[in-house]
Amino acid sequence: MTRRAPSLFTALACIALAALAPVAASAQDKPLKKVVFAVTTKDISVGHAAHSSLPAALGYWKDEGLDVSVTSVEGSAAGLQQLGAGNIQIVSIGPEEIVIGREKGVKIKGFYVQARETIYRIVVPADSPIQGVAQLRGKTIGVPALASGSVPFSKALVASVGIDPEKELKILAVGVGAPGRLALQQKQVDALALWDTLQASIENSGLPLRRLDLPMVQEMLGQTIASRDDLIADNAAVLIGFARGVAKATLFGVTNPEAAVRIHWKAYPQTRPQGVEEAKAMKEALHVFKSRFDLQRVDNRPDKRYGIGTPSNGKSSRPSTRTRSSSRGPSPPPTTTRARSSPRSTDSTRPRSSARPRSTRPSSRAVSTGGPPCPTT
Repeated sequence: MTRRAPSLFTALACIALAALAPVAASAQDKPLKKVVFAVTTKDISVGHAAHSSLPAALGYWKDEGLDVSVTSVEGSAAGLQQLGAGNIQIVSIGPEEIVIGREKGVKIKGFYVQARETIYRIVVPADSPIQGVAQLRGKTIGVPALASGSVPFSKALVASVGIDPEKELKILAVGVGAPGRLALQQKQVDALALWDTLQASIENSGLPLRRLDLPMVQEMLGQTIASRDDLIADNAAVLIGFARGVAKATLFGVTNPEAAVRIHWKAYPQTRPQGVEEAKAMKEALHVFKSRFDLQRVDNRPDKRYGIGTPSNGKSSRPSTRTRSSSRGPSPPPTTTRARSSPRSTDSTRPRSSARPRSTRPSSRAVSTGGPPCPTT
């Protein structure tokens, strides 16, 4: 089972951002194709702007001939179920859940690696006596939800240092945001297993956190955009268009972080900090925003292609599936499809309309696929 895992992430990995440029050019002459995309958290913070508000408001998806509805589900496991049931066509999901899904018979493949490193981490208060993963033996780890990808990640991390996650670790669902912070402060849990943007949000509330890391964490794949085998085979152009919109939005966000935050606030007003002066609200939002976009940017990577995932990344991500799936037998052998890769920058663009939460509809024209990066704000 583990020998085949990397191919799940190379299936259409490094999606061709320019390979199907004629698709975008002709998309305006055809009816928009409806696509439902799920984010696997109810907290669609500014860190999620690259696959929610930005490509919709800036018209990147519309230029690809797509009418994308963005919805949210609670946890990676729920996203996997919705994809398998055919209720959604595309999902942003942890790579470990892709492997688990294959083992359960869900014909799922990742086709665009959005975060070059895992978004998951285990954190403790900065003044906690716990200094390393090995000290979590017998402790309680809080997670946003039991369906979260942070659960298999936590089990893999402790198992790598000899802790039996089923017998020597307690995992407790504590919710997101304030409930998780209170559980940690009130010592209901000894640590939190969460993701980057949640850590940033808790730090914004005044609680300094410290990560418990191991070298293997830095090599794990992050969130991956995935679809079903049949959609990859029959609708590759749709998936490429979707991914190209995400790549353009990522570049826009990295180059124009404050503008990106304001676009997201307009699309998802509930994500703007309330009762806070503008400067403080922007500072806190940028802390959350950069916690995710720093993992998505490619300009500081040896391989600057958008969406790429390497076999070594896949190999590093495999251990996170063992504690939940080793008893299920081998995975069905996946097929691998490759698309050509050619990253492309976008011109500057101005948002002309906002999108509504949970049903994000692009409504403004995007710019051409060529040209220099967007100017900074």
